[in-house]
Amino acid sequence: MLDYNNTPLADCDGFTPLQMHKIIYFPFENDCPIKINRIKENQRLNESPILNVVIELLSKLSETDLKLTPKGNLPRPLMKDIYSKHYLLDRWIENGIIKIHAEYDWLILHNVKIVLTQAGLIKKKNNYLSLTKKCKTLLMDDNYWKIFYQLLKTFTLDFNWSYNDGFDNVEVGQIGFLYSLYIINKYGAEERELKYFTDLYFLTFPIFLENAEGEASNLSLAFHTRFIERFALWFGFIEGEKVKGSNYFDRKINIKRTKLLEQLFQD
Repeated sequence: MLDYNNTPLADCDGFTPLQMHKIIYFPFENDCPIKINRIKENQRLNESPILNVVIELLSKLSETDLKLTPKGNLPRPLMKDIYSKHYLLDRWIENGIIKIHAEYDWLILHNVKIVLTQAGLIKKKNNYLSLTKKCKTLLMDDNYWKIFYQLLKTFTLDFNWSYNDGFDNVEVGQIGFLYSLYIINKYGAEERELKYFTDLYFLTFPIFLENAEGEASNLSLAFHTRFIERFALWFGFIEGEKVKGSNYFDRKINIKRTKLLEQLFQD
């Protein structure tokens, strides 16, 4: 058993079972085989759409505490103001299918509010939203990296990605997120069809397919939705382009790594 745990596996891109265990369950620990490196330049971090949304919200809160709606949601004028900065456009909003009336209408900002609360960067009291002392210190130091790192860590470890969708399997995409980023960074210097990376994911994690009961297409869509659209694109780790298919479910997408992802894993 010890020999097997230390045997490189082709289906895991040469990582051993023991290494994969650390990658999956301890992605931010020092002994994780895939190292996350600090990005020192704020200019590079500004390429992350979700971080820009975060900084915009935190900047508003640094000016004054924010009164929430009676239901505890972000006020509509604030949401519209941040959306108008065009850090990350929502296709449903852009197509006129959804109008920004409530916090849930713009998913990324709704998620940001949840994750920042989980990370201890903002707090709610008496229906007002405000910065924590921890967050005020980070903003005063202009320490975007620590904010980004805390955001990344909380989003991947504490926030439940399935909260945003109705897929049956709640783990697909989020489990092994660091491995997937590594694979895209390694093989995504040039554009590749998204299916290439999806196939590699399920090659490494075949248990999802084994338990799918004929719903493999739903699992692929779950991976696309959770990992690609609502994580890697949000954080600015990939560039994506729709290349074929008028229907949402038959479209084909090419993706490649960004400079931000490249620096995240740079030795």
